[in-house]
Amino acid sequence: MGRPKGGAASSSKKPKAKQKQRGGVDFKKYKHKVGRKLPPPKNATNTEIKSKAIVLPEQSMASERTGMAVNKRGLTLRELLQQTGHYNANVRRAALNGIKDIVVKHPTELKLHKVAIIEKLQERICDTDKVVRESLYNILQSLIFPSLKEDNTISVRSTLFLLMANILNGTTHLSVEIQLMAFRFLELVVLNFPSSFSSYAEQTFNNFVAVLSNDRINLHDRNKLNSVLSGLGHCLSLVAKTIENDDTSNRQAHNLSARENWKFTTDEDSTGGAFSMSNLLTKLQNLVQILTNSVEVSASELCAKSALDVQSSEALLSALQCLDLICRIFVHEVKKPQLKFSIPKNQHGPDWLRSSLLVHLNNLWGVKRLFHGKGDDKFFIFNLRIAEIFLRLNVWIDNTVFSAEEFCLFVSSLFAKAKTLRNKDLIEIYLSPLITCIPGLISNAPDDSKGYLLEVFTDSFKDCKVDCKLMLPYLDAVGGMLFPEKTSIWLAENDSGVLGYHDIWIHELPGILLQSIDKAPLVTKVALELLLRIGQYFPAVDCGRLRPFMKLFGVESLPGAVDLGPFVKLPRDCQELAISCLYYFPSLLPDVIEPLASCCLSDALEPLILFRAIEVLQSTYKAGSLHITEQLSFLLLLMARFRVHPGDIVTLEDSSKLSNWDTFKSLNRLILTSLSEMGDGSLVLELIWNNLFNAIAQKPSLHNMNGLLRIIVTLDAGTSKLMNGNVVKLIAGYLVDASLDLSKSTEFGFQPDKTRLFQYFLKPCTIMFDKNDKVLCSTLESLKSFVTGGDHLLSSVSNLNYPGELSCRVCAVTTILIFLCNDRKLHRNLSLGKLVIKGILEYIRHQLDSSVPDVTHVGKQKLKSAFEQLKTKALQLNCWDRSELEGFSSAT
Repeated sequence: MGRPKGGAASSSKKPKAKQKQRGGVDFKKYKHKVGRKLPPPKNATNTEIKSKAIVLPEQSMASERTGMAVNKRGLTLRELLQQTGHYNANVRRAALNGIKDIVVKHPTELKLHKVAIIEKLQERICDTDKVVRESLYNILQSLIFPSLKEDNTISVRSTLFLLMANILNGTTHLSVEIQLMAFRFLELVVLNFPSSFSSYAEQTFNNFVAVLSNDRINLHDRNKLNSVLSGLGHCLSLVAKTIENDDTSNRQAHNLSARENWKFTTDEDSTGGAFSMSNLLTKLQNLVQILTNSVEVSASELCAKSALDVQSSEALLSALQCLDLICRIFVHEVKKPQLKFSIPKNQHGPDWLRSSLLVHLNNLWGVKRLFHGKGDDKFFIFNLRIAEIFLRLNVWIDNTVFSAEEFCLFVSSLFAKAKTLRNKDLIEIYLSPLITCIPGLISNAPDDSKGYLLEVFTDSFKDCKVDCKLMLPYLDAVGGMLFPEKTSIWLAENDSGVLGYHDIWIHELPGILLQSIDKAPLVTKVALELLLRIGQYFPAVDCGRLRPFMKLFGVESLPGAVDLGPFVKLPRDCQELAISCLYYFPSLLPDVIEPLASCCLSDALEPLILFRAIEVLQSTYKAGSLHITEQLSFLLLLMARFRVHPGDIVTLEDSSKLSNWDTFKSLNRLILTSLSEMGDGSLVLELIWNNLFNAIAQKPSLHNMNGLLRIIVTLDAGTSKLMNGNVVKLIAGYLVDASLDLSKSTEFGFQPDKTRLFQYFLKPCTIMFDKNDKVLCSTLESLKSFVTGGDHLLSSVSNLNYPGELSCRVCAVTTILIFLCNDRKLHRNLSLGKLVIKGILEYIRHQLDSSVPDVTHVGKQKLKSAFEQLKTKALQLNCWDRSELEGFSSAT
């Protein structure tokens, strides 16, 4: 079809109008202002939910924890242990602090859950947070380990082994900080539980070798190696002590624990719990080389610095200490019998020691030159440590290492330098091992080098004060050189130079002894032991150099007066040593007798020491080293001057004092036994008589008088020396005093103890009266004169209030006569003195019949009672007929 005509015209036509909508409108259009909220559509669904509040019951953990142990935040131990593994370091720190709070406030929690606590806390040994590791260390050190020492159960031991395994894992950690901290944990465990070291000993030393060989750690911070070296030192110390204890024969029970802690085995019987000594020595050789190199580097750095820092110095000292401990172990192995060597079997001990140890230690000799001449005290201490190491190996050092003379000069310079140092405390700590090694050095030193070594050692010994810590090492070294059997170090006995120094050392000992009593009690005992051994080992020692030793017992201040020395203040063991020394220094005894007796009479001295002194002097007399007169003088002094405190046995006035009467009776027996061993009694009495009579004339106490009279009857009861009138009066006065003492007590009623005591006092007199009737008769005459008032001297001896108290005098004499009459052995001798007894009876009857104004009614009753008792005893003696005494019956 063609296009219609008129297309252009049609295109110009207007468009049709839009048709209108039909019907209603569906939505109404609204115009809204900007910002106004649209209303919801009319057909919108309302989704609003309305409900009432729901009230739930309170749910709180606090209500369930009543009575449970919690920390400040209210957490239990279980919750805190769980939080120690939290990913947040702050939470782990807070958990450890909470555990510490609970353990401090509730110690039972630790006792009940110690195994669980350790099992959980050991996981924090390799914690990445430094504060957590430090907190764990403090908790173990201060709280947990002290409690574990009291518990030795299997569970605790197994837990410790697990802890040790985690620590060793930490020592190989990639982090340097964790690795170094693990060595601190290792040291802590080894210090508190040595038994846990045995199963991991080989791995422990492997880790030490690895960490000390790690240049990254050395370059990282050399000062942090202190913890590693300190732990190594404790492990080596444990090894050294254990192998030394293991070699000791017949060990005591307390030493058995060291063997139980851990032990070494040989290659053949090595088990999983221990390791062979040869493996240990191999590892120690590696450590020697590493430590020596470390010391060289540290020494060079320290010498290059303008000032020493504390941590670097401590690290160097720790390394030197470890080398010294390794030397102790090596030397111990070399000294073993050949069959017990743990060293390679194809090498001899000294050769092996030179090839394995000295070849590495040779570098230390160059290090000591770096420190020589430095002014700081620390450099001197470094050289002391180096010298100590070489002194342990002195026997195996030959001139291939360095000159022996040069080494002696080096040691001598150290002693000389020590006098000029300011820090005396450091010197006391580090010079002691050097002093101990001196005897061995001098014994092996060349002859031309011994002189200045002995000189510098002796000068230092003389300058040392008794309260200095070095005095004991000096005395030990002196003893080692004086008595070679103690140390097996023998010096040339024919060397006059050495013997000259012996005299100097011996001369110093008494002064050291006297000064040390108040300042250093340990030095006192050691000095006494040395003096005793000097007396035993050198019988011909010059005692003139030991005269100051006498001041130990006392000094004569005035003629006959002695100021007591410090002997009485010494402990018992020191007193026994001092007394034993007297046996070996007899030339001092004449001047020591009186001071020693004064000490023995002191109340402060124990009875055992008193008896020991008598035994030693008696043995000295028997050995011919003490004159008989000196021994007699000593025994007499003790008997005459010993102060007896009878307590309530004798008088009520002395009841406040502790009785030592038993001690005096034992002393009495010991003295009498000693006197009877001296030979013929009459000759001994002849020697002692003058001093004995003078002692009796001093009117000592009843006990001392009794002892002196017993000496007479023990030696010679029938001696004619008793017929001396003064002696008879002294005997009569003694009897009257004993009777008066008895009468004082019987006034309060009959006391059998007092009666037995009076018989004890009467015993030596009855023995004399039995052996010598003339002495009895003379004594009866003195008693009659005393009763009648005709002997003024006797009254002064008996301490009566003369001329009064007639009844007292009569009763005292009557008591004596009654007790004498009761002894049947004296009846025959008493019959010889019947006239005297009759005269006493007549005198008493006369006093009763006469009106004496001084005699009261009570006194007359006493006289009458005494008269009747004495008359009855006279009749019992059968010495008189009844007709002779009939006249007495009418007495009123």
